[in-house]
Amino acid sequence: MDNIAFFHYLLFLVFGAGLLTWLAERVAVAPAVVLLLGGTVVALAGGYPAVDMDPGLILAAVLPPLLMSSAFYTAWRDFRRELLPIASLVLGAVAFTTVAVAVVVHALAPALPWPACFALGAIVSPPDAVAAKAMLQRFPLPARLVTVLEGESLINDASGLLLYQMAVAAGMSGLLTPGRGVAVFFTLSLVGVAVGFACGQAMVWLIKRLRDPVLCIVLSFLMAWASYGLAEHLHGSGVLSVVTCGLVLGIRQHQAFNADMRIKAEAAWETVVFVLEALVFILVGLALHGILERMASTASMWRISLHVALPAVGAVIVARLLWVAVAIYLPSKLAARAGRSPHPWSLGESVVLGWAGMRGVVSLAAALALPERFPGRDIIIFSTFVVIFATLVGQGLSLAPLIRLLKLRPVRPGNLMSELEARSHAFRASLVELERRRADDAGEDAAAIDRLIEEYRVRVRNNANAHREGQEHVQRRSRQLRLELDLVGTSRQELLRLHHAGRISDAVLHRIEGELDFEELRLHRLLD
Repeated sequence: MDNIAFFHYLLFLVFGAGLLTWLAERVAVAPAVVLLLGGTVVALAGGYPAVDMDPGLILAAVLPPLLMSSAFYTAWRDFRRELLPIASLVLGAVAFTTVAVAVVVHALAPALPWPACFALGAIVSPPDAVAAKAMLQRFPLPARLVTVLEGESLINDASGLLLYQMAVAAGMSGLLTPGRGVAVFFTLSLVGVAVGFACGQAMVWLIKRLRDPVLCIVLSFLMAWASYGLAEHLHGSGVLSVVTCGLVLGIRQHQAFNADMRIKAEAAWETVVFVLEALVFILVGLALHGILERMASTASMWRISLHVALPAVGAVIVARLLWVAVAIYLPSKLAARAGRSPHPWSLGESVVLGWAGMRGVVSLAAALALPERFPGRDIIIFSTFVVIFATLVGQGLSLAPLIRLLKLRPVRPGNLMSELEARSHAFRASLVELERRRADDAGEDAAAIDRLIEEYRVRVRNNANAHREGQEHVQRRSRQLRLELDLVGTSRQELLRLHHAGRISDAVLHRIEGELDFEELRLHRLLD
């Protein structure tokens, strides 16, 4: 198959990933689960050429945008508030899981060298909380639980991949001693954070001077890859560099970005991240086909692989549950008894936090990026796939009944406003400013100000009533918003009718259609 035919084949697979994602939405299942099943079908089906790709290209090309996206959309204030449990999971749980997997696997498959065991442990140690979020977002959960899962998903990739880089270095050279490993860890961390911070600040400086949204969005993608490549060139952690750069941009976005760029950037990044995640699941399917063929040639290969994969699944699940119980749940209860913690972790929250340890796309990308000469590479990729399959399908699909069984309910910290209260305050501030301007201006703008005052009074009243009156008012408001959406659709149809009749130009069509798009987006956001 020539390059053009192979390119067309990849396009066909991406189209298939889109269909699978649509199917996942129809059956209310996380897309990662369905994409994983699609990758399995690709692995078993065959009939396509082997992928001839530098393994390092997976990390360098795919991971930076995925990590940048996660970092950019991190709720930084919530992250800081729950820093202790997040740090416990990011540092302690990842390291504990890495060691647990390595020890268990080596005990049951001693033929696999220690560096390979630790590499497998590091690959499967960071949970994919994005997949967990996709599973959990259909349920009203305690805000703390969601914040910890999202915060963990950001940093645990960095800590897990740092351990992964050290394990790969040990496996390829055999020269990495424990003391040298600690030095390498701190060097990778410090250089990575410094480069990422500098790249983030440079990007903010550029965005403030380049107001073209398209150019800024392209630069944001380039900066993701640039921060990764520069840190790696300076012998730092490219992963930490990208995460730090994304955090800087996310924190500064409200001052540096305008509304047009935020809307366009969100759409662009969602599209690219979807394509990259789909490609990773497809690539692992292509890689697994060759691995399964090589494993089928010898019975001993199958036996060793199963002796590695199945213990790894058990170690991954048990290690996280143990860590959450011992390092988060019990200390919070002890602190509450001593009067140092007014809001300890409940048993239900701890169980869901421990069970929501699905592995996903980052683990797949790291496994595929192992050098071709790395000891036990096929076994590690196969075992990683089994771990992801078991956790995504087994734990992922059981989360919903577990949440219903535990009867978890959303809990908001007492010092925080609800979304409705915040909207009401924001609109009231605009209302006060309008009334001030009306008092100062009795001229041509008075009528426009009066109309705006009435509109903002309605907005304040709607949000204040929804907060006070609860579900009944929310349902009435939802019916009104859906009616407004129908009216936007009616306006759009009339606009298209005028265009088809030749009564308005293309420029007028696009301009008014853009206004209707923004109005439709606003109404959908309010409904959500």
